[in-house]
Amino acid sequence: MKKIAFALSLFVAAAAFGQDKFSPAIKQGTKLNYSAMVNGQPFSCVFSLDSLSAAYVKVGWSVDGFGSGGWVMKNKSIESGNRGFWGQPTPGTVEDLADDQVAILFSKAQWDMLQKDKKINFDQQTYTVKQPTEQQELKISGKTVDAYYLESSNGSTHIWILNNAATPLLLKIEGNTLGADLTLNSVE
Repeated sequence: MKKIAFALSLFVAAAAFGQDKFSPAIKQGTKLNYSAMVNGQPFSCVFSLDSLSAAYVKVGWSVDGFGSGGWVMKNKSIESGNRGFWGQPTPGTVEDLADDQVAILFSKAQWDMLQKDKKINFDQQTYTVKQPTEQQELKISGKTVDAYYLESSNGSTHIWILNNAATPLLLKIEGNTLGADLTLNSVE
């Protein structure tokens, strides 16, 4: 009986350990190191959360050899934006995004829809939560990230979103038909 109880406790401990997922702390001042791919050209970029509040978010960006700048999302974007900003950034400027645009973060309306319906509307497409395969699990520094994995209705675009209501961060997008594919590599 002791052997069965011991084996059962090991199984429960192993199952609990296997479910632990990494959730990076995202707050004002956080730097996010991404790799990007545009038209077959890879490059690295850094995004920073320069200001982070319920009414105003400023995302800084920097690309070696190109420049740096920023984007501002105001209350309407934060609340209900459903389109990504995929235009080429302008070095040396801080651009205000349109009321329906977001950059790197998803809006509260998208988060609520994700929680309620297990899907989001983004860039005029519907993305549905799927169970990722082992190869589709996103890892940072060898740790599996606590993320939602979503696929577009035609299965060609994939999005990973940090499981964090306060900062639902775009961790990765692949097959992006509107702009760069992005992958978060590290968080500082």
